[in-house]
Amino acid sequence: MENVKSGLRGFSAMSARKKAIVVLAAVLFVVLFVVLCISINMRSNIQRQYAEARNKAGEALYSNLYILMQTFDMTSVPNTDVQNAILPQMRDYFIASVTLNSLITQTYGPRYTVLNEEDVNNLTAAFTSYEAAYRNGTPTDLAQSNMRVCMERVKELLNSRYSQGVLRAGR
Repeated sequence: MENVKSGLRGFSAMSARKKAIVVLAAVLFVVLFVVLCISINMRSNIQRQYAEARNKAGEALYSNLYILMQTFDMTSVPNTDVQNAILPQMRDYFIASVTLNSLITQTYGPRYTVLNEEDVNNLTAAFTSYEAAYRNGTPTDLAQSNMRVCMERVKELLNSRYSQGVLRAGR
């Protein structure tokens, strides 16, 4: 208590100019502290929004890849128009998946890539194989086998890259 009283006496004994400098320094310190707190809060809010956006894009990619697999399963249903109904739907989901994958990779970095270049090339080749078989009037067994391998890879990717529907960073 004595230290406080002596400090106050020392403050009152200062010239007006020195008092103004001390008060200004204290006010500046408080303002800087408030600005720091606001900046920290804004940064954490931005990081939260960034993670939410990444999760939403990851969920959309997961959904498109999952529906792509489910649609492929329809190729084994008897009397299904694979050429005019199933493959066009699959291609739409594939294009959406590649687009989302590219968006995620460009925005959040390669650690969040789900489909690598080889996966995209293999799926494209499987679609091309189907198109060639239909165009040439040949059986689609090889095309279906190639697509099945691709769908198994997609299933593997979904199981390894997602945890409870949330995209995890790769290595």
